[in-house]
Amino acid sequence: MASIVVIALVLILDLLAFVLAIGAERRRSMAYVNVDDVGRAYCVYSTNASTWYGVGALSLLLAGQALAMGASRCFCCGRALSPGRWRAFSGVCFVICW
Repeated sequence: MASIVVIALVLILDLLAFVLAIGAERRRSMAYVNVDDVGRAYCVYSTNASTWYGVGALSLLLAGQALAMGASRCFCCGRALSPGRWRAFSGVCFVICW
């Protein structure tokens, strides 16, 4: 039963991160060209809420990963794995998931 709760919580965190990522894509900042007193052109960007949506999405993904690792006592949250094939496999999976 506990594993179903952990999976549900990780799924909820991932879905919220997905929603924030879509929101960040929809609220991209717009730029327009402005000219200063000397005649040089430069870009002016609107306020950028999409950056904070992206930071929120990354934080939720990190929280989901930490929750899954803590609940499963995997890799760095439990006792150390003995050196060998499974330790290398868990390290590769840990790097690939990010």
